[in-house]
Amino acid sequence: EKEMEKYLEKVVAERDAKDLKETREQILGCFEKITCYGLPHPGMAVTKKKYDGQVSQMDEEFLLLLDRYCARVFDFEKLTPKIIHDRQLTAVELGSYIKAYAALFDSGAKFPEAATLLDATAQANNTNAVQLSIMEYKDEMDRIAGPKCSNYVKPDELEDLHRSVMTKSLHQFKSIANFGNQRSIESAREKLLNEMGESFVVYNSLNEGRNPLAGLEIYFFPAIIAFGSYLLRFLADNTCSSWSTYCRKSSDFFGHMFAVVFCFILIIAATKAKQISEVWARIKKAIDLMMDGGGGKKKKD
Repeated sequence: EKEMEKYLEKVVAERDAKDLKETREQILGCFEKITCYGLPHPGMAVTKKKYDGQVSQMDEEFLLLLDRYCARVFDFEKLTPKIIHDRQLTAVELGSYIKAYAALFDSGAKFPEAATLLDATAQANNTNAVQLSIMEYKDEMDRIAGPKCSNYVKPDELEDLHRSVMTKSLHQFKSIANFGNQRSIESAREKLLNEMGESFVVYNSLNEGRNPLAGLEIYFFPAIIAFGSYLLRFLADNTCSSWSTYCRKSSDFFGHMFAVVFCFILIIAATKAKQISEVWARIKKAIDLMMDGGGGKKKKD
């Protein structure tokens, strides 16, 4: 391994010739620390067309050094977070970079150019920017109108909160997606906006499901009909003459109407007791909503 360090010093050292001078300078400028590890040829068996990937056919010296290399790279005591643009990468972000770099070597025909590597880095960075920003948006909106929330938020207030959280997420996206092709950055930003818009539709739907006034018309209409029938029968019985056939028929009609609707309400109450309890809770919330005018200023995780 000492010989590898000497080899690295020799490769990056200043030379009289200007061949690949800029490349060496860029490598030294892009990384805080540079190390190298040389591996011998894995053996002639791997060069044959019939080679099927059997590790046992590789040279023992290659496998020994490969084992030491893996132990060196993944040593928990020496393992440190990767940093890009002064920001530590998460495990998910690092995975995006690994996938982007691995895709460049899919063909195996030739080594990718430096510009291609830069594009892959920028693309992975944009992907991470979108993921982190949408994650922040969802975390914040979950606390406001997520599945575990119980309080209803007024639509206009929810819209304002959505815009505020979206602006915050876009600011984070801008701070991360700060290098590479501008068109790619704009495309990633558009993707982020679309995802936040789709997520808001879900949050708005969840919030409407907690609206204390939603669905009450199903129960109010039968109650109003029953009350109106009872009132009209009462008026017919107390204002019309007893000898009037029209009044008696009207009274009987409204009485039957009241009885039918009242029985219908009783059936609903008997078969949907749980729903009735929820409706009553909604009515109480609706009354509180109209009394205090707050309607969702409190949020619950």
